[in-house]
Amino acid sequence: MSRVFGRHRMPGRRDAVQQRIMAMAVLVTVAFVVIIGQLWYLQVLEGGRFLDASDRNRIRIRPIAAPRGVLFDRNGAPLVDNRPAFTLSLIPRELPRDTESRDAVLGRVASLLRIPYQELLDAVARVQTDSFLPVRVRRGLTLQDVAKVEEWKLEIPGVITEVEPQRVYPTSRFAAHLLGYVREASDDQLKQGRYRRGEMVGQSGLERLLDEYLRGQDGGERIEVDAMGRPVRLIQQSEPRAGAQVITTVDRRIQEAAEQAMEGHAGAVVVMDPRNGDLLAMVSTPAFDIDRFTETIDRSAWLRVVQDPHFPLMNRAVQGQYAPASILKILVAAAGLQEGSLTPGESTNCTGEFHLGAATFKDWKEGGHGVVDLKRAIVQSCNIFFYQAGLKIGGTTIVRYARAFGFGASTGIELQGEKFGLVPRPTRRTWPLGETVNLSIGQGAVLVTPTQVARFMAAVANGGVLWRPRIVQRIERPEGGVLYSDAGQVNGHVELSPVVWEFLRRSLWAAVNDGTGAAARIPGLDIAGKTGTAQLVGKSKAALGQDTAWFAAFAPVKDPEVVVVVLVERGGRGGEVAAPIARKILNAIFFEKVAAIEVRG
Repeated sequence: MSRVFGRHRMPGRRDAVQQRIMAMAVLVTVAFVVIIGQLWYLQVLEGGRFLDASDRNRIRIRPIAAPRGVLFDRNGAPLVDNRPAFTLSLIPRELPRDTESRDAVLGRVASLLRIPYQELLDAVARVQTDSFLPVRVRRGLTLQDVAKVEEWKLEIPGVITEVEPQRVYPTSRFAAHLLGYVREASDDQLKQGRYRRGEMVGQSGLERLLDEYLRGQDGGERIEVDAMGRPVRLIQQSEPRAGAQVITTVDRRIQEAAEQAMEGHAGAVVVMDPRNGDLLAMVSTPAFDIDRFTETIDRSAWLRVVQDPHFPLMNRAVQGQYAPASILKILVAAAGLQEGSLTPGESTNCTGEFHLGAATFKDWKEGGHGVVDLKRAIVQSCNIFFYQAGLKIGGTTIVRYARAFGFGASTGIELQGEKFGLVPRPTRRTWPLGETVNLSIGQGAVLVTPTQVARFMAAVANGGVLWRPRIVQRIERPEGGVLYSDAGQVNGHVELSPVVWEFLRRSLWAAVNDGTGAAARIPGLDIAGKTGTAQLVGKSKAALGQDTAWFAAFAPVKDPEVVVVVLVERGGRGGEVAAPIARKILNAIFFEKVAAIEVRG
């Protein structure tokens, strides 16, 4: 029975085994299909994306900053140049993904290089976390800083040092307002779409005005790196193209002499060539440290500079607006002579006071100057004479000549933030007599900039030609020729009789040799000039010695080559403060000529 029963059970067991084999075969087949499908998905559908991701993990793209163009003076001396400098950068994609590890890396960097931790966090937060482009954090690292980064390289992934060109200046404040400074593009500038993050952009002065020429074109490298981020081989490289060279009209030697002469004073100096309007030097003091603004500056340091009561960021040469004081007496004399309201021979007895109704207007000299004619009034800067002369000429005529000489309007210098000054417009047919009296000595409702005064003095020197102040002669590339050139431009002309021009020049020469400008005198050099003292309102002791001092001059008188205008804020009298400064500058300009005359003598 058992054998029979066993024979009947064998087919069932065989079927079960076959079913299990079939099931396993189906499972294996399904697994193979799934695997093959997944491989097909990864290779065919997602292959490109994963290949790109793989490349991005092993390929580093490093931009190479183009050196900015060099600014030269008129004689070929560099005003600003470039030098290699180390920069600390972060590569967001190579930083640890988890927050804790990333913060540990940034904390280590902050400790090693003494960089505020928040500054590093802010740098990373500005870009996407998968960006492979370096985010520049700190420029101007020392060799010791670079050594620390290399020493800890394995423990601070995503942190690199690069060599980039950095601006270098003769001194930290040399021609700060004229040259300006460069700085990493701000968020507002990035929104314009013209710059990439980390790019250095001109922010003021010539650096800003000529930025599109100076910036150049960046290059780049594709580098294969290992798992630790270390370079393995260079795959591709494109060389950067340096910015264009700029030849300015500035004379570095004169600029340095003017800055030295103004040391310790607040004010401005403008040196101009009256023959073509070339700006030879421009100084505004106090100045700011250019290097400080090129680097990262925290908010508190920025606020200290912005809120400084001495306004170091203001370019006083084009943005400072001041009463011209006795400088305007030259214009009043020109208007009176040309219109026939004055003659060189008429005279006034200066007693030190001038009465107009119930008002009394005083002269700067106690007791007055006695009897003076027009020339003597210019030489001694007699207020009483010009009070009466102004009433004869009339406020409307004085204003008309002021506008003809370019006051109250742009000089065309193209520097950022130029102010136009103020020349009042009459609201009635006749001017109030008191306002005319004040206007006739450059006080009251009239304001000018030092650059406007320089152009005015140049017109007196050259016979009425108003040149647009020129700063840039040409922009060129060694391999591409001249990109831009400026031959100079006349934007006005004042028509006066040759006799009037000659009278003004002789009177201004006498003002230096026998008048209030005697402190500017240089033996062997004929200088024509005029002092000015813009008085502060009020007679308190605090106001004493706080007047604005002016001196405007040109030399040599017969064939003028330069105009020098000096303004000193809160300096006192122009003849005592501004004239000696102008003398130092003129002596530096004509040193060889004066020395040769002294040797012959």
